[in-house]
Amino acid sequence: MNKEIVLNQLRRTLTLVLPFFETDPAMLARTYAPGKWTLKQILAHLTDSEIHFQSRVRLILSEPGCAITPFDQDKAMKVLAFPQRSVLLMRRMFVDARECLIELVDYLPEPIFGRAGVHPEYPTYRAWDVVTKTSTHTMHHFGQLTAIREGTIWTPSAVVQE
Repeated sequence: MNKEIVLNQLRRTLTLVLPFFETDPAMLARTYAPGKWTLKQILAHLTDSEIHFQSRVRLILSEPGCAITPFDQDKAMKVLAFPQRSVLLMRRMFVDARECLIELVDYLPEPIFGRAGVHPEYPTYRAWDVVTKTSTHTMHHFGQLTAIREGTIWTPSAVVQE
């Protein structure tokens, strides 16, 4: 894994998503397809995921071989009051978690990110896997956010480049 490439991806995906936290309230209520999450729900999910990824990386780095528990995004959506959450607070949490991860990757030696934890859904689950998943996960949802902004239907094969 190339640390500079990873850092650039983390910074780039942060920059791409930030404007969506400043969207007008009417846009926050829109979805990319009938029955799908609203823009606000996607932002809440991204924020919570960022915190999960941050926690997982730190746990794996400090306690190699640790057990990593999966989380169910749909249960979180039902229980964690996604529609009522403050977008400004979500933005701060998202930015802070991402910047802490960037700092961690920047300061620590590259080989340490080869440490692994045990995740029931993956045969290997290294700290690098979690770090890179942070960017790819953000890009996945960036496609949905962009579709909402443009008023188009998003499909998983629709890759957005910006």
